[in-house]
Amino acid sequence: MRSINAAIMIVSLASLAACSGSSSTGSGSGGSARVSLDGASYDVRDVTIWIEPGEDAWFRIQGEPASNPHEDCVPGLGGGLGLYGDLPATVQEASDLAGRRLKVDFSGDGDDANFCFVGMEGLAGAEEAWVTIDSVNGDRVSFSMQGTFRVYDENGEGPIKTASASGVATVYREES
Repeated sequence: MRSINAAIMIVSLASLAACSGSSSTGSGSGGSARVSLDGASYDVRDVTIWIEPGEDAWFRIQGEPASNPHEDCVPGLGGGLGLYGDLPATVQEASDLAGRRLKVDFSGDGDDANFCFVGMEGLAGAEEAWVTIDSVNGDRVSFSMQGTFRVYDENGEGPIKTASASGVATVYREES
């Protein structure tokens, strides 16, 4: 339960941070993706990739569930995609992402689900997962993801499962 409560708090804070006073650059609407886990597929809409180059550089690919967007994926937690991690120091612009393989992070204490969808019976946190940026075309990034994820239940436990994803995201650059 502690993991789910922490995830709820962090997801809320991340949403607030995305709307905070820092400026960003990017245009257009978000893209789309599909996440596959254990034979089930989940479509994602409004997919974006946020990057913040420089010191403590990071990325975050996020999107909303295409189905049941207003329904909690687990009690008290809205669904969606949130793949995040560190950016290499050599990435300064979106065009620098092409061909990159980026490690997906998860704190292990519920610090932001990597993905959670209605019917999954838990929220997924990366054990060993990587995003590959297949191509960059203007403000659009094609990406794929492969890895293993623990699907946490309400007790903070759960099985490790293999997941994959692919899609197109609109790039935004966080500028402090």
